Amino acid sequence: MIIKPHHFLDIIKLYGAGIEHFVPDTQMNHDFYKAANEIISNPQTILILTKEADDICQPCIKLKQGVCADPLTKYCGFSLKDDYNKALDQRMLEQFDLDETTQYSATELCQIIYKNIEKIFMVWREEEKEAVQKRYDLFCIGAKKYLGL
Repeated sequence: MIIKPHHFLDIIKLYGAGIEHFVPDTQMNHDFYKAANEIISNPQTILILTKEADDICQPCIKLKQGVCADPLTKYCGFSLKDDYNKALDQRMLEQFDLDETTQYSATELCQIIYKNIEKIFMVWREEEKEAVQKRYDLFCIGAKKYLGL
């Protein structure tokens, strides 16, 4: 499965929030639910990381010629979600010492991020500290459950 690093983190975060089974988003038509259900049910799923449109993005109505055309007004310096997401994913690759040419099992990727989770504050630096703290807390809950810790 080809996946953006921040999508993986969001899946584990939502698992930590109590979502055991993900359902389709009929408005956006993306495959977040498919990827999430596969990752949660099969921890040995092989993942290849990307900053570009991933398997989740492909059927999304906002994906135009491989670029997310969803506008973004919340974060200073970013006008498209595509630009913001690429920045997040680049930061994740750097902060968690991940590589786009390496294949990771879902378990292995979860372990790597969990062991270095404090670096999340360097990734989501445009967000309010409280929002990043919530993301941190929920990811930790999800990772512990996912990894059986």
